[in-house]
Amino acid sequence: MPISKHAMEQFITLLVENPLYLVVAVIVSIAVLLLFLKKILKLLIVVAAVCILYVAYLYWSGENIPETVKRMEQAVDESLRKGAGFLRRLGDPD
Repeated sequence: MPISKHAMEQFITLLVENPLYLVVAVIVSIAVLLLFLKKILKLLIVVAAVCILYVAYLYWSGENIPETVKRMEQAVDESLRKGAGFLRRLGDPD
């Protein structure tokens, strides 16, 4: 159920008129942002560890590491482009 413009205006007015509510809202927002960043950082560390293990596997199995890494980079780049395109289409108000 979408939030109406009037309800959002009332919420903003409530925050602006009551500094205590505004301070609490800012603290909660910062906490949510920090928790989100912490999860993203953990995900990046896990992805980096998996990539390092994969490169080590390639080394021990005698594969051509630079070529394989280049293919991985291209696949990640293509996936990021597709994801960005999906998010752009998702945001279009068509």
